[in-house]
Amino acid sequence: MTQRRPLGTQDQLWLEMDRPNNLMVVDAVMWTDEPLDWERMRTVMDERFAGRYPVFRSRAVHDPDGSWWWEEDPSYDLDNHVRRVELDDPDDPRALQRLIAKHRTTMLDRSKPLWYSLWIDRYLNGSAVVTRSHHAIADGVRMVELAMTLFDGPDGKPAVGPAVTTHAARPRSTQTAVVPTGAGETGGVAQVARGLGRGAASLAGRVPSAARQAAKLARSSLLNPVGAGHGMLAEGAHAAETALASVQRQMQAVLPGGGMVNVFASAPSDLDTARKLVLGTRNDATLWTGHPTTKKGVAWADPLPLADVRSVAKANGATINDVLVSCLAGSLQRYLHAHDAYCASTTFMVPVNLKPLNTTLPDELGNAFALIYLEMPTDEPDPMVVLDVVKRRMRRMKLGHEPAVTFKIQEEIAGLSRGMYVASIDYFANRASGVLTNVPGPQTPVYLAGSRVAGIVGWAPVSGDQPMSLTIYSYDGRVIVGIAADTALVPDFETIVDGFADVFTDLASRADARAANLLSRS
Repeated sequence: MTQRRPLGTQDQLWLEMDRPNNLMVVDAVMWTDEPLDWERMRTVMDERFAGRYPVFRSRAVHDPDGSWWWEEDPSYDLDNHVRRVELDDPDDPRALQRLIAKHRTTMLDRSKPLWYSLWIDRYLNGSAVVTRSHHAIADGVRMVELAMTLFDGPDGKPAVGPAVTTHAARPRSTQTAVVPTGAGETGGVAQVARGLGRGAASLAGRVPSAARQAAKLARSSLLNPVGAGHGMLAEGAHAAETALASVQRQMQAVLPGGGMVNVFASAPSDLDTARKLVLGTRNDATLWTGHPTTKKGVAWADPLPLADVRSVAKANGATINDVLVSCLAGSLQRYLHAHDAYCASTTFMVPVNLKPLNTTLPDELGNAFALIYLEMPTDEPDPMVVLDVVKRRMRRMKLGHEPAVTFKIQEEIAGLSRGMYVASIDYFANRASGVLTNVPGPQTPVYLAGSRVAGIVGWAPVSGDQPMSLTIYSYDGRVIVGIAADTALVPDFETIVDGFADVFTDLASRADARAANLLSRS
């Protein structure tokens, strides 16, 4: 009898979001220092990949009642998912980038398990492997965990993955409010999760009407701009106040001591969350605003030493992530300036892990993350000023409950009718210019089928009218920044990642100057 299991709520959501111009496919590439032994690689894939996780041998089946199931494919064969490829110029990274870009708009065959891999015989001094898998199979953190199962350490033993902590609200009280998902929730933690969910559900329930109201306001603004703007601000402020009050009431009921300390500690961030979801984000229309096409491109920059980034972060009381995000914002600002375009602020959706990375992966893999809005200043040429803004915003976000709220909204959207579902996805996705992922890879050299891995980079899918996906990947003491973009909306997109190192150099220089100035005054 054919083995079946139902798709999770989030898994179904990603499966339904495929569009020809923005596919819900995670693209990743890794390359080695020396040529790969493909027979050994085949054994690794059989034993640790498809052989270990049934989802890579299963098709997504849609039943007449609307339910989705993973059903094992009786005709599964690894050869149907692996293609040997040669580059037109193996010594040029742009040749590999063109290959990946060409496949960014290739739909996965729904009659087969939703993944395939391109094996490139020669790239630079070694080989390369490109893997494309549907987001319904697993989220980014799970894919990092999965990649770790393929790698060995220098001693030939399985590699140990990096530590990835759970991200959730961290109110200042004697008990931290965390929001895990799945089985095993107990006591106050489960109450917090359910309480936040009920508050978020009331907001999610208003998404379709909010989308219709937005369209109505857009039409009325043509006839009465001042009145429409005033009405939008008044109605939006009331909706934001109502949504926030609902979330806070639930929190007060379940957190220790009535939740008052927790509510007040996180209130500024939660108010900001309500503003983003109801009123909108700081995401100005600019050069890259428009409807995406099927013309795609990918690029990545030369790696930066992670130690240098850590040094700048420590000297400025920032995190490594603060520094990297600030440099991306600065690179976007310089890109816009070079194209005679202006944008005061742009917003990216950032995946937030709701479960810690675990070296023991569940057989079903799946998705367990939330998406939050990160607003980045793009009108400030001074990288030190940008760093200060990013630090402040990141710290405020860490105190709030945005991941828990947005995760519940994702669940609610998955249960809507098809029409409302599509409208809701667009409503939230189009408040951002794309997706930004920061993936912590292994910090010591790892080996794939006996060959040392030289580099790794990957891209999350984007939805709605989002034109680009940005990625920060750290591996073996280095950081690589990559971009996947719609080339019609983001011309010369590669200059965004090419300029990242220049912005970092500028930031490091100004940070040194600030430190020297402070020292001279002391």
